[in-house]
Amino acid sequence: MPHLSRFAAALVFSGLTLAAAPGRAADVRLDSATLATGEKGKISFKTIVLTDCNLTQAEVASLFSGALNREETAALLERLSASHIAIDQANVLNERGDSFVLHGLSADRVARGSADSIALASSDAVLPGDSGDSTLHGGPGHIDKVAIPGLAAAVHTGDLAAAASRFAHLNWDGFEMSVPDKETPAGANGGNRILIHGGPIVMDQTFDADGVPQDTTANVAGLSLKMPPESKGAAMLAAFGYSSIDADLRYAGRYEAASRQYRLLDYSLDAHALGKIGLSGQFSGVDKAAFTGDKAARGAAMQAAAVDWAQVNLVNSGLFEKVVALNSLTHGKPPEAIKAEWRAIVAQAPMLFSGAPGIGVVAQAVDHFIADPKNLTLHVQGKDGALKISDFASIEEPMAFLNRLAITAQADAPPPAKP
Repeated sequence: MPHLSRFAAALVFSGLTLAAAPGRAADVRLDSATLATGEKGKISFKTIVLTDCNLTQAEVASLFSGALNREETAALLERLSASHIAIDQANVLNERGDSFVLHGLSADRVARGSADSIALASSDAVLPGDSGDSTLHGGPGHIDKVAIPGLAAAVHTGDLAAAASRFAHLNWDGFEMSVPDKETPAGANGGNRILIHGGPIVMDQTFDADGVPQDTTANVAGLSLKMPPESKGAAMLAAFGYSSIDADLRYAGRYEAASRQYRLLDYSLDAHALGKIGLSGQFSGVDKAAFTGDKAARGAAMQAAAVDWAQVNLVNSGLFEKVVALNSLTHGKPPEAIKAEWRAIVAQAPMLFSGAPGIGVVAQAVDHFIADPKNLTLHVQGKDGALKISDFASIEEPMAFLNRLAITAQADAPPPAKP
């Protein structure tokens, strides 16, 4: 969702300012400050208080007002520290015209782009669009053990994305977002707003002594999507017997620096009463620079890594039966006849991809799944060893690439008689 990515960028930028904006220890207070972030973009701060800060009042003012050039800012960030920073409010305006209001920003034990914790009381945003403004409200959030090594260097170059970042724990109550549906009139019964909810959101990470990640888990509960009552989307959902889409998202991964191996243990979306899709896999030759290096080093390390295997798991929780029922009603055919037609189409796939034996394996498993839709698993790996990630960026002959894959597929149900 692009609107959420804009909000995240604004929040991260303000968080970087907090973690970075922190000798002689003294309390410093600014009633207001404005930091330009581009031709149109700016961040306006209200009531900034730095406790036990090693910078002078003038230095803090110059940092939050953007009066320094990159080199001077980077040097100041390199030596800055404070036991606590509190900002009552930050108003963020970006180049697109999106505006964000962050309430109750605070950070504890800040030094050189690191902080024991960063907290946010709440946030609001207005995101202009051709069909009307989208709005977003975020609840309280808290991040522990934040570290942004290389922040000063990134500021020096003007590329904040170049700095790798890490944190031990994130807890966010979640968000409510409202987006206008351009295909539904604003005066329609019930309005024309798409309502999106997410949260609570929890993420945990562990690191070794060198700051290299080990285990990462993330859970997003309570994801929901509601369409305007008179919209096409609502009508489509109603045809399947749903008033909304509700789901949970989970991620779990583990990196072993000694073996240079990353395991994607679970990346799954569980849509209640619809189904679940999960991804897992294993990557080899992953240098720790993929997590701790600068922007160029991270990109190079990822391109040099390889995919040992990847797996997709599908679990049907009712959506398949509803799709069959709707097609049955639409075409005036019994459900079994609809499924028989689909199985006949799937049976043609191996002939269309005669040069790729794995397609036949997949077609057989899909055939079993259609007949008795429970679980479907697809497992892919290279026939002659791991596949370089860089290979996926330059696939010129799809059939030749498919022939490099060893594909296995399995559906839990036994194969019924062919239609």
